[in-house]
Amino acid sequence: MSHQRVNELLSTASIPPGISRTSRSFEIDGRWYFELRGGGQKGPFDSKEEMLSALNEFIQFHQEMNKQL
Repeated sequence: MSHQRVNELLSTASIPPGISRTSRSFEIDGRWYFELRGGGQKGPFDSKEEMLSALNEFIQFHQEMNKQL
């Protein structure tokens, strides 16, 4: 995963209904989510910090998996 992609994942935005987003993480009704590159979402998380922690674990896991290939 490139440095630019990680930065894209770490940016945040609150998503009103009907508004498209460019960020990979978002908040709806106080619950946080992040989108997966191939589709799908992870969440909800109770806080932005909890979402970022899960996102970092997700990134680290996939970096380790890519090292084994």
